[in-house]
Amino acid sequence: QCFAQCADLIRFDEHGICDLGFDTGGNAGGICDEKIVPDEKCAFTELFGDSENVRIFSVPGRTEVSGNHTDHNHGKVLAASITLDIISVAAKNEAGVIAVKSEGFPEDVVCLCDVEKVRENEQYKACAIIRGMCDGFKKNGLNIGGYYAYTTSSVLKGSGLSSSAAFEDMIGTIENHLYNEGKIDKVELAKIG
Repeated sequence: QCFAQCADLIRFDEHGICDLGFDTGGNAGGICDEKIVPDEKCAFTELFGDSENVRIFSVPGRTEVSGNHTDHNHGKVLAASITLDIISVAAKNEAGVIAVKSEGFPEDVVCLCDVEKVRENEQYKACAIIRGMCDGFKKNGLNIGGYYAYTTSSVLKGSGLSSSAAFEDMIGTIENHLYNEGKIDKVELAKIG
């Protein structure tokens, strides 16, 4: 998509985060607004309004070269990242909720007041992943907080490229950078997931 076309203009740090520091009022002052994420940024603004502290995140999908799903039974897996990813435009909120709208899917809203509560009606839904990641953060003594996010994904659902794991990683990455100063390494994020 746009990121592939503009790869020479943008660099992500070792955590998969690009903090472009633009505002949604059109004063990007560079490549951010017009060339990098115009569709995602516009969709975010339409859904959640203007925000001064919009951040952009990218997490890769993965493929399991060997040992597919044996990790659930304490087995060994040989996995590799792929070039397909989830891109998220996100900003903190003070509402005590996480609201995530993924392109092509209904919006998921999770109240941070009871993330430890398992809800049967959320089984196999994105809100269960959001709730589970936040509960994992809390159980590990990490900070959680509310945010709004709009995501697009080239990691196809049901493709065997771990779209749900990538989404889980995206939720953890956003919490890590918005509320934990990016201190949680990727291995710890995977364990929380």
